[in-house]
Amino acid sequence: MRETQFSGRALAVAGLLLVLAASAGQAAYNSHGEADSERLFSAYPHLSGTRLDGCDACHVRMVGVPPGAAEGPAVPLSSCDSCHIITDHGRRLGDTLTAFGHDYLAAGRDAAALSAIAALDSDGDGHSNAAELAAATHPGDAASTPDSKPAPQSVVSLSGLLAAGVPTQEQTIFVNVTKSREGDSYSTLRGFRLIDVLEAAGLSDAATSVDVISLDGYQATFSIAQLRRSYPQAAPVLGLDKGTLGECGWVRYGAGDLQAGVPLADADVLLTFEINGDRYAPAALADGNRLQGSGPFRVVAPQMKRPGIPDLSIRAQEACQKVVAERFHYHRDYEKNSDYCVKAVVAIRVNPLPADTVDVHWPQHAAPAIRDESIIVFGALEDR
Repeated sequence: MRETQFSGRALAVAGLLLVLAASAGQAAYNSHGEADSERLFSAYPHLSGTRLDGCDACHVRMVGVPPGAAEGPAVPLSSCDSCHIITDHGRRLGDTLTAFGHDYLAAGRDAAALSAIAALDSDGDGHSNAAELAAATHPGDAASTPDSKPAPQSVVSLSGLLAAGVPTQEQTIFVNVTKSREGDSYSTLRGFRLIDVLEAAGLSDAATSVDVISLDGYQATFSIAQLRRSYPQAAPVLGLDKGTLGECGWVRYGAGDLQAGVPLADADVLLTFEINGDRYAPAALADGNRLQGSGPFRVVAPQMKRPGIPDLSIRAQEACQKVVAERFHYHRDYEKNSDYCVKAVVAIRVNPLPADTVDVHWPQHAAPAIRDESIIVFGALEDR
């Protein structure tokens, strides 16, 4: 593993995979209640805590415009963003499966199906599915093979970034959510521009995008072009909190510098470590792989396409809809930038990976990341 001068404490990678997996918790993102990951781990126990501990084993990574971008360039997207785009967040059917996913589905989508397709070479790269799974490489991605090397990698930490003089930013950012109980929010955040963190880690000129990865396996993609910009914000709308509207209030006003009718200052995509003057609570995984806590790091992005106003949760009761003006009812076309605000960031993939390389086993960094306030960055990085 390559460490840069910005890394702070070294990443401690123990030799026993299952010990690390147990300490970090299962990382596979399973918020949709699917049992496929459990079947995969049952058939191939060594995959728990590896780069296949997530959605990528069966779901595609398409090339497209990131969800937060108004227009190109098209870049490799995470499997989470790819699925959301293909299915329009579940509103229409779309094919999200890799060749391996299709073979698994056709064979019955059960434990027996994994055995039935073991001898196949789903992605046509010359290696059987069994050989790929034994090596923890992707059986549905021809660019990921058992003879590939781990991508270049670097570890950055909060202490290392501060010691290296990477500038911190304090910005007030509005976040609009779809259905979270936390509600919409105006918060003053402290952190680093994400692009500055990547530059500190050794960002290559060949890099086109990054996938920000959470402790629970959720991933969001940003293009490098997005990260180099600042974004205008709308003026805050006050009086939509519980103190004013009772149980129907849904907006949290944590920032202290809000003025009605005065637009918030332009904002960047930040890797934050404080919210409203407080450090984030360290994150952990509860039963069912549910994320609790946001820290040590959370990526927060402003609305990047259509800066706008708060609206009720999609789950808001009819009684609450009668309390507020129609413009504050749930509107699908209001930009929900919470979709690309990632809590508990433990890893960042920099795309495209260099030729003949594959993802590092980023879940192995999860426990050290929370403990040491660090992030593993891997992919299109310069050698130093």
